[in-house]
Formats: sequence, structure tokens, C-alpha cells
Amino acid sequence: MKKVILIGLLFASLLAACGGSSTASLVGPTWTVTSLSGATLVPDAKITAVFSGDGHMSGSGGCNTYSAGYKVSGSTLTISSPNATMMSCSMPVDQQESNYFYLLEAAGSYEIKGSDLTIKASTGETILKYTSTQ
Repeated sequence: MKKVILIGLLFASLLAACGGSSTASLVGPTWTVTSLSGATLVPDAKITAVFSGDGHMSGSGGCNTYSAGYKVSGSTLTISSPNATMMSCSMPVDQQESNYFYLLEAAGSYEIKGSDLTIKASTGETILKYTSTQ
């Protein structure tokens, strides 16, 4: 039994070292948005995401906190419609947050390279880029 666990841990380490996408590397860090479908980000409106191992994610949309469900299969990523608090912020922040929530639902795949997470639409277009802050 110990050999099976050791082999599993070794395989997971090799996969992470090769830059492969895995739920284990998606789960854990706080991801901070660095690119939102190519748009200029509103200063001081930090957008974050934290993926838990139970298929839920949460974070800040820049104004409101949110949570959503997600599913991973290989590099395929689907995210359900986020539920968010209802605070109102300045128009640019509100618009950016609405766009972010829309893009989360458009997720089709993901890739992790080092401390960077890229989410692409099902068309292959990069829609969100994050960096890990942990």
C-alpha cells in the first residue's frame, strides 16, 4: 500500500514539474487577475479567485465577493454562474466585474505554467490570465 501511495506522489510531482494542468495545482493558491480579455484593468479593483478541492471557487470580483461551482476534466474547465454580493461601486468597477463574471461562465479550458493561470474559452481564445499570490 505504501508503494502505491509513493508511486502516486511521484507521478503527481513529475506531472507538476512538466507543467501539466492538474486540479491539485489549480486548487490552493489565491489567483489574481492580470488580464481580462485584453481590456485595461481598473486600478485598485483587485479581482481574485480561489479554487477549493470540493468543486467550489470564490473570490473578489473587484467590488463584490462571489462564489461559483466548477468542474475539471483534464484541462477542460467549466464554471457555473457566480453568486455575488450586491454592493454597488463606481461604473468602471461594476462594468469590469460584470465582464469578469461573464468570462468565468465562458471558461472552456485552463493551463498553468509556473505561477500563471490562463483560462480560455471553448474557441481557444484566452479570456482570463491570473498570477498566483501564494
